[in-house]
Amino acid sequence: MSEEPFPIGDAPRTPGRRPLVLVPGATGRVGSGLRPYLREAFDLRLFDRVPSPDVQPGESMVVGDLSHLATVLDATRGVDAVLHLACVHGLTLRFADSVPANFTATMNLLEAMRASHVTRHVYASSHHVLGAHPSTGLTPEEAADLDIAPAAVYGVGKAFGEIASAMYARRYGIKTMLIRIGNADPQVGDGRSLRMWTSARDLARLVSIGLTDDRVDCDIVYGVSRSPRPLFANARAQELGYEPLDDAADNLAADFVPYAAMGPEKGRDFIGGAYAALDMPAPEPEERS
Repeated sequence: MSEEPFPIGDAPRTPGRRPLVLVPGATGRVGSGLRPYLREAFDLRLFDRVPSPDVQPGESMVVGDLSHLATVLDATRGVDAVLHLACVHGLTLRFADSVPANFTATMNLLEAMRASHVTRHVYASSHHVLGAHPSTGLTPEEAADLDIAPAAVYGVGKAFGEIASAMYARRYGIKTMLIRIGNADPQVGDGRSLRMWTSARDLARLVSIGLTDDRVDCDIVYGVSRSPRPLFANARAQELGYEPLDDAADNLAADFVPYAAMGPEKGRDFIGGAYAALDMPAPEPEERS
């Protein structure tokens, strides 16, 4: 896959400086992949619970907890936009353990945007908001238009983030892009992921549109590259000028597992994969007497 820069468009500019974007969750896998591309057009204020080991020119680092409103208010002052990547996830994630990072943090960020008059927001949602739906027997257009139906607590948190972001977008005029990211691993691991994989380069292109295009209002798009058999249509992203440069079929992992060889525990026939195949844990750990 080529690593040439991508055209990022005409970013809104305050005289004398580049737009400053707050990036909660910047040290995670997705954030680390996006940063080299986004630095080409934006200054980045990284935010995470642990410091990044490789802060680059054009980046600054804030270490803190998104569940603390005062910390989030301080971090958001003076920024032009927010790219919200932070979350906790996992097949055994309990609701109680998800609340600080996936619910409280999102509300704190949105309230900080309102208080600081931030006018741009890109929220990293997930295909897992549709996770309980079967992935078979649907056209890409039908799949993209399904009702929200998470298969597990992680998807519930992402669905909440979409709803809360839409509330602030409509009430306070924050131009918001909700990106339902497919599979963002460095390479494609199996036949299910092949249908919704995204490269970091393509995802950065989509993020850039969300941060710069005046046609963005409160839009749902899918974070996917090209695929020989795509799961999701991406009509709104295409209307906004998104054209992926990378193809999932060109990025198969060395240990790629074909669709037919995937075991039932992988949930190959559900949008949510293994999250839909496994039973959910109790909301809170059982108390021991």
